Amino acid sequence: MGNGLRVGRLFGIEIRIDPSWLFIFVLISWSLTSLFASWHPSWSFGTSLAVALVASLLFFASVLVHELAHSAVARVYGIPVRDITLHLFGGVSNIEKEPPTPRAELLIAIVGPIASIGLGMAMLVATSALINVRASDVGSAEVVISQLGPIETLLVWLGPVNVIVGVFNMIPGFPLDGGRVLRAIVWKVTGSLERATRIAGGAGQAVGWLFVALGAAMVLGLRVPIFGTGLTSGLWLALIGLFLRNAAVAHVRGAAVDRALADVEVADLMRVHGAWVEPGLPVRDLVDDWFLRHDEPAYPVIQGDVFLGIVSLDDLRKIGPGDWATKTVRDVMTPRKRLVVTTPTEPLAAALRKLGATGVRQLPALDEQGALAGMLYENDVARWLQLRSRIVRELPLRARHA
Repeated sequence: MGNGLRVGRLFGIEIRIDPSWLFIFVLISWSLTSLFASWHPSWSFGTSLAVALVASLLFFASVLVHELAHSAVARVYGIPVRDITLHLFGGVSNIEKEPPTPRAELLIAIVGPIASIGLGMAMLVATSALINVRASDVGSAEVVISQLGPIETLLVWLGPVNVIVGVFNMIPGFPLDGGRVLRAIVWKVTGSLERATRIAGGAGQAVGWLFVALGAAMVLGLRVPIFGTGLTSGLWLALIGLFLRNAAVAHVRGAAVDRALADVEVADLMRVHGAWVEPGLPVRDLVDDWFLRHDEPAYPVIQGDVFLGIVSLDDLRKIGPGDWATKTVRDVMTPRKRLVVTTPTEPLAAALRKLGATGVRQLPALDEQGALAGMLYENDVARWLQLRSRIVRELPLRARHA
């Protein structure tokens, strides 16, 4: 299961909503209620609120169109898309691996802004047509706006916003779409995806810090073109800057991890002779003899030769300590049918993404017959990465003194 609340599927892609989305949805809706009330003094509060709620939903529908465009092109190139998640700062397509070529990276990146700008321009054209039909006596802009109905009002707001979203995403700072376009260009010129990722990631961090600085200046009263001035706008821009900076760092580190895990399979790191427990074991004994005496965060549950599920520290939170004496492992374990699993031949990078997406700390590795072949623990992967990084750093130094 991925992060966020699953709300449905479109074209085979899961659509999810992060909890932070609710905050920004409420904030946008409340702001638009005030805006629409100022545009239409004759509207009741209920009408302004209703149109604002619809506008907020349509805005995030537009963000979803933007992300679906990315996902569609990624799938054309055979790249799996796990899901699309809407969150505080918009949306993200969880594309599971790097594009195969600079051209693929360019097309996947640029199609999102094109979709947003195209959608916005279509709305502006529709707005113009509707205004020409309904507003025969054109006066000042304020008069024209006050005469608009709910549909025209939605289009008047959504059109420019979609254009702004498309243009903003073309800022050359990774992981914004413009940063991915930059990475595609550098990748094409240098022939190195690693170098291109570092350069685009550095640009993303610089853009993030620039937004933080501009946001602080706005809080102090400086008027910044396009962004304006004031406490609320300044804090919001600074938050966006921190988000971009952190996302750039995370993507660069993630790319480094993927390189380290290249050509490594689950079988290389899974435990094949690890401890296991029986389903009839009392929870009290599980805690005292296993979790308190060993470092494993979870154990496979096996009866005879049959793999039944996993029992983890998280499972123990289902019951209180008072029930430990009366409950057994079978009562608290996560059964096999509800587990996310891997296979010994699956690339370790893909298995690591499963760990991150599901929020668990271990994956059972099943063979072709469905039998338990081993257990992959997140801690083992982390230790392996640390050891490998240390060896890579020390090898040149040792070679010089050999």
